[in-house]
Amino acid sequence: MKIPYGLWGVALLLLLLNACTQDAYEKGEGKYSSLRADFVEAHAGNNKLVDYAVTDDGDRLDISVPYSASWVKTPDSLYRGILYYKGTGASVEVVALSSVSVIDSLVPKDSLKQGLKMDPLTLESIWVSKNKRYLNAGIWLKGGETDDSEAAHRIGVVSDTLIVYADGKRTLRVLLYHDQGGMPEYYSQRSYFSVLLPGIQADSLQFTVNTYDGTVVKCLPVR
Repeated sequence: MKIPYGLWGVALLLLLLNACTQDAYEKGEGKYSSLRADFVEAHAGNNKLVDYAVTDDGDRLDISVPYSASWVKTPDSLYRGILYYKGTGASVEVVALSSVSVIDSLVPKDSLKQGLKMDPLTLESIWVSKNKRYLNAGIWLKGGETDDSEAAHRIGVVSDTLIVYADGKRTLRVLLYHDQGGMPEYYSQRSYFSVLLPGIQADSLQFTVNTYDGTVVKCLPVR
């Protein structure tokens, strides 16, 4: 099973304001008003169609009609995403599938040659998945039109200090790296990212984020 580079394998993410690619779907009180949404690992078969997904709760969702997404480009692969669907269990109908970028390794603080950047952003939510495989975060980034083709937000998770307690439990202090990257700050748009947890040698994370309302610290058990 291949995991495509570009969704996994990046320690610093380059985020444009449309970073979460999503197929359009009808919102409001129409026929999709009762749809569900879950963070998933979506499986693409040999034909590059998504045929099933596994939610962060560990539930398998078999897709009644295999689904095509423009950003699914590698056959026999897993993709991280948010699945919007109707139905449950053995057969679900996909309404849309949004890509979610994944950070699979932490950046040591002393390896940042350009120094630590913690430009403010808005933190909407941060949580650990039920299966303890991912830390997920929803953030709002400010941006706008610019003539600078290289302007982009840069997001990463930086490891700082490991605290070892008398009982052997370990807490890793981590920081959310954010470089505004030359983007103007005219309006806000939501983005999501996930952090793979199995390789992190700690029982909990003390996660520090710089927001427009000040520093926020979240303590999250990961084991």
